[in-house]
Amino acid sequence: MIRRLTYAVALVLAVGPQFARGSTKVAVVNVGAVSEKYAKTADLEAQFDAVRRKLNLERDSMKEKIEKANRSLQEELKPGTDEFRARRKQVALMEAELQWFVESEGQKVEKGLADSLRSIFDDIHAVVREVAQEKGVEIVLASDKLPAESPDSPTQVRQHILLQKVLFWSPSLDLTEDVITKLNARYKTATPAAGPITIDSPQIKPKEPAQSAPPKKP
Repeated sequence: MIRRLTYAVALVLAVGPQFARGSTKVAVVNVGAVSEKYAKTADLEAQFDAVRRKLNLERDSMKEKIEKANRSLQEELKPGTDEFRARRKQVALMEAELQWFVESEGQKVEKGLADSLRSIFDDIHAVVREVAQEKGVEIVLASDKLPAESPDSPTQVRQHILLQKVLFWSPSLDLTEDVITKLNARYKTATPAAGPITIDSPQIKPKEPAQSAPPKKP
């Protein structure tokens, strides 16, 4: 997941090569490396993992209750009776609730990932701007390097090549490490005061299957 966030941030922050005229000072930043080494990225990933584990536990609990209700339905009641139909309706409602739970909570997680991606991008963008201003840089281009191990697919290799924004730069123009250092120092200082990053946890609790009223004695 960290790789997904890193790759997505790199695409969002990347700018096409804009060559300035005159004495404009240009620098580069490896956005993927910055995102991957940003402490906030790892913290967010850990929290999303915790949310996913909780969702999976709740989903499994709901599935177990449905399976138990189905077994009870088949073993204890006679098909075609009013009580059988009433209990079958309860099971159908439980199944519908499970489907809604999975879909709605999945959407929450996706929304949280999108918000986190935007948050990481905003932080990187702000620090890149500050570092550039401190060093008198007017344009910062997003740089990247081809992976050490080439993918097996020629299509993937071609995509990696085409995604290169800058083909050459002097090491003296690379602000990547400066940005990482400042970004993490700021995050480490601000996190205790601002409190931990929170992700909405699921509020839906699986309902217990309704119990049929015992038949009245004659």
